[in-house]
Amino acid sequence: MISPWKSTARCLCANSIFNASRSSAANPLSSASQQQAKALFSRISSFGIMSRRSDSNSYVSNSTRCLSTSEKYAEEACSMASKFGFSEFECWLTTGGDDRSLILEGTGANKYHIKPLPILKSQIFRGSCTGNPPTETGYEAAKSLFDEKIDGLQGDPIKLDAALREIFQDQRERLAAYLQLPLGTEIILCPSGSDAEYIPIAIAKALHPNKNIVSGITQLNEIGAGSAPASTGKYFSKYAPFLGDHGLDYLQGFHGIEGVLIDARRKDGSAIDASEEMHKFTQEQLALNNYPIVHGVFGGKTGMRDQVMPPSPGQGDEFMGVVDACQGRFTLEELRQWLDQDSLVLFTTSKFYQAPPFCGAVILPVSIASKLSSCAPPKDMLAKNGLLGFVTDKELPLCLDSWKEDLRDGERNNIGLALRWEAGLHAMEKISGIADEERTSLTDEWGDAVKMMVDDHPCLDTFCVERSIVSIRMAKGGNRNEWLSMSEARDLFRWMSLDVSDAVPEASEDEKEALRVSGFIGQPVSVSEDYAIVRIALGVDSLFAFSENKDLTLREDELIVKKLGAISKHFNALKESGI
Repeated sequence: MISPWKSTARCLCANSIFNASRSSAANPLSSASQQQAKALFSRISSFGIMSRRSDSNSYVSNSTRCLSTSEKYAEEACSMASKFGFSEFECWLTTGGDDRSLILEGTGANKYHIKPLPILKSQIFRGSCTGNPPTETGYEAAKSLFDEKIDGLQGDPIKLDAALREIFQDQRERLAAYLQLPLGTEIILCPSGSDAEYIPIAIAKALHPNKNIVSGITQLNEIGAGSAPASTGKYFSKYAPFLGDHGLDYLQGFHGIEGVLIDARRKDGSAIDASEEMHKFTQEQLALNNYPIVHGVFGGKTGMRDQVMPPSPGQGDEFMGVVDACQGRFTLEELRQWLDQDSLVLFTTSKFYQAPPFCGAVILPVSIASKLSSCAPPKDMLAKNGLLGFVTDKELPLCLDSWKEDLRDGERNNIGLALRWEAGLHAMEKISGIADEERTSLTDEWGDAVKMMVDDHPCLDTFCVERSIVSIRMAKGGNRNEWLSMSEARDLFRWMSLDVSDAVPEASEDEKEALRVSGFIGQPVSVSEDYAIVRIALGVDSLFAFSENKDLTLREDELIVKKLGAISKHFNALKESGI
């Protein structure tokens, strides 16, 4: 049974106590938020887990059932979020992922400065290339799912397992319908685009159990930080969705997976032709009688796309092509081309489609799905410290029925993943009325307008524009011979979400107005040994808004650009302020 409070005990027995009473200096909650958190714990007590002691603000377990490891990790994530007064639903949004989704003790937000609720009306969001707070309509869609099909089942793993099985099946079908996937194409749901990298390895082992598998990864530093280690079977976070803080290096059964990494750029920031490097890698591995998993990235952090998306020749007999399309910035025609050449496609709705962090999928072409339906499963990789640490049978399609016996666990129920996918699917369905051609035209128009704003500011420079991502470098103190470094860009990224106007008394009134704006942008990226960039990215919500009111959307972008410029100009003063 899952409960949102932290327990260090292995079992939650009658004497396990969570003390909700803390000194005001240590407690991050306001009085009202404390009452909200207590109400949350009182509600959980209705599941038979714990009750309030009449003589204190402590909560006592009523259950002697031992929680599974996955349930304990979910309760820990909920506990971390509940300390800041988030609702029960909002707490569940942060569960079932890795360290990136957790609410941090010192900030009340995750590592991207994002909370599990929509931004305020006064705030501006342009960070869909990194991580998203839920949109207002996505939040409501996920909450409706929680209220109607999940809430009340947390204390009954059997019913919860059945409910999530039905939910995930429905979500796979809706995703297939939106993407117009050919009949026989299959979808595996997974907690993020990073752990989606484990799936091609397991598929390769199932199809070629006696081959040595070698992964080739492109755009190092512009793909997710976890993708490279995951592509060789390593854990990329100290937390795993069903294991919590695991203390392991490799997934069980994934030892010995080799990898070749190709940088995205040279030291001067110029792009490397990854497709040519991948071709060399593939030929070398085939000559060694190895089985290569060949990656192509269709939109990294700056939106950069490899020139060639690798196929899977001979329906995966020669090697496996994997298209990393996790940014979600592609057309349906481009997706069809990848599937027609039998490429596996990694996808998320937690970038462009603005689902909360994170929710991923692996799309299997018809030919590969058909082969998997008749081959033996890679049993060594499906253990509890292997793939079962990330997915269960509920997230798998029919073609992987042979895997399901090893991945069946009724106590591993990823509520958070179901909620995040619901938010993402709602966004996809909302934008479905805008055809790809119109969407591309709108994106190009928006990108041109933002680029003009950036280039008109003396402290900013457009590094590149790739579809709906504008990458920007910042002149420190307005000196265009000195651009912000990666560590300095991290400071700027944090300040963008805060009102920092009081820290710069010498700023003009126009600059102070910009410095008051709370704006969320894409995380910094180190693109050169001399400087880093940050990103302004259009997401599905802002694209929809742009289609309805271009002037209003661009006024928001102008405020973001002005604040970027003001922070760059007054960087030293902000740094000295200690904010």
